[in-house]
Amino acid sequence: MPRYGRTVAIIVVLITIAGLILGFQKISIANFERGADTPLGLSLGLDLQGGIHLVYQADMTDPDTGERSEVTSDQMEALRRTIERRVNSSGLGEPIIQLLGNDRLLIQLPGITDRDRAVSIIGETARLEFKRRSSQVPRDVTEITAEDILSVSVDVLPNEPDPAETPVPAETPEADQTPTPAEPEDPAPLKLLIEFSDSGVENMQAIFDNLNLSYMMTLASLQAQDPQLRPPSILEILIQGEQQQRFQVNALSVKRVDDNTFAFDIPLEPDTQEQPSADVARERVGNDPELTFVEIQAIVDEDVGLSGDDLSRAFPGQHSASQRPIVNLEFNDRGTRLWGELTTDIVAKAERTGQRDQIAIFLDDTELISPFVQSPITAGTAIIEGGDFTIERVRDIALNLEAGRLPIPITLIQERDVDAILGADSLAKSVVAGFVGLGLVLLFMTLYYRLPGLVASIALLIYAALVLTIFKILPVTLTLSGVAAVILSIGMAVDANILIFERMKDELRAGRTLLSSINIGFDRAWPAIRDGNVSTLITCAILFWFADQLGASIVQGFAVTLAIGVVTSMFTAIIVSRTLLRFIATVHLTRKNRLWLPSGGSELSQPIA
Repeated sequence: MPRYGRTVAIIVVLITIAGLILGFQKISIANFERGADTPLGLSLGLDLQGGIHLVYQADMTDPDTGERSEVTSDQMEALRRTIERRVNSSGLGEPIIQLLGNDRLLIQLPGITDRDRAVSIIGETARLEFKRRSSQVPRDVTEITAEDILSVSVDVLPNEPDPAETPVPAETPEADQTPTPAEPEDPAPLKLLIEFSDSGVENMQAIFDNLNLSYMMTLASLQAQDPQLRPPSILEILIQGEQQQRFQVNALSVKRVDDNTFAFDIPLEPDTQEQPSADVARERVGNDPELTFVEIQAIVDEDVGLSGDDLSRAFPGQHSASQRPIVNLEFNDRGTRLWGELTTDIVAKAERTGQRDQIAIFLDDTELISPFVQSPITAGTAIIEGGDFTIERVRDIALNLEAGRLPIPITLIQERDVDAILGADSLAKSVVAGFVGLGLVLLFMTLYYRLPGLVASIALLIYAALVLTIFKILPVTLTLSGVAAVILSIGMAVDANILIFERMKDELRAGRTLLSSINIGFDRAWPAIRDGNVSTLITCAILFWFADQLGASIVQGFAVTLAIGVVTSMFTAIIVSRTLLRFIATVHLTRKNRLWLPSGGSELSQPIA
């Protein structure tokens, strides 16, 4: 026992580890995660569990000329590797990716049902931009000139009563001789009516649309109780007439009356907060006023030249205070310099003017966050956080930022959900059939070879556990062809044991001792086992190379699975079987002729020594 104790201990440890790995459907240790919602947590291929089937085509069309250039094989290979890296890192499973022709790529994602996320991970490139955001920024509306203003007047809108008209008192009922004073009606609001030329109308409509958009954004922020609520954009009108007058209007104070005329609310008197009379308003405007427009923009996002190209690293994490998912960013030398200059300038402006700018962070033109800068940041780091961020979301963002742009643009030309070739019922029946077949093999080996056959059966079970463990840890995606390779490798494992046992039988009949027969039997069977398995591994390598060149993922999976099975079978046949036989040979109760020879001990000239 002491001679083989260390090897036996190693075998026991391997069996224990394999049992633990296969016993838990999913394994998560630190950043190491394996397993799925499948039998034993194994990764099953598209033909076994269904999934998503996508076909992309390289789109090398020049957007300016419309000319299409040829795609090189190097570009397609770089595209395949980039997408494979993205999918593997995203947790979408083990992809099956192969080239179709010269410019197409087939992608199969077994067991994946979230089609939108898969397409986003594969085909989109995250474009990260940092912009400086200033608020209440005035802009002279130079696109509207004096020639664009055809007429200016003060009046009420059509179908509304003129405020100069005296309200008619209400009639007093005959039964009541006491006169009742009539309540005056509120006068119609006065409007500044400006008639524009065709070009002026177009430019004013664009400004009006901006005012509306800004107002709606403010309203949405108010409803969402956004702590960074900002007032909407406004339009300031400076009137140089009989008197100089300046007033401001927002989206609610502007109305387009007809094709060429806009109406603007006349501001209330600052002292009484009442509307001025029509005569006073017309006097202030004058007969031929000169108008100047200034758009006071709620926010202005200025490009500062800082983008995702200036990143050196992006990775997911959690905020130390709030524990919310975040994306950590680390800039390269250029990005660190620009980031430091930007934050320093923002802080300096706040100290000088009291106005604190923000940094708006956009991903694919979608604003993620617009934080205020409290102090200069010169270390070259930043974080991105958002109210809708989840752990999966920040992982996807970091992945796209890390992966960078695809080497060539691609277009999704075909997509479909694929049902499993073998349904759940058929797969379950196949598993039962496999266990029945394995049981028959074990029964045959035990009945014919007796004690060595029992040892071989135990070694075969250990082999199956080790192979499944390797498939789960790597992980290896099992397809129908992979299952066939596993079955084939089981047959080869049994074949190695048969060669060993036949050699042992010859040595025992020649009168050698039991331990000597075991050692010589293994030594003489080893060349045949080695040559057979090595030739199989060479065949697997050839199949893998051709499959990789031709894009035949099914053949490639068969070759990988068979190679793993062959190597594992060599280990169990030479190490496990040999150690167990040596250990059993030291037990006195097992040293009987009929336990070691298929035909019993009658053919031996003497009992086993």
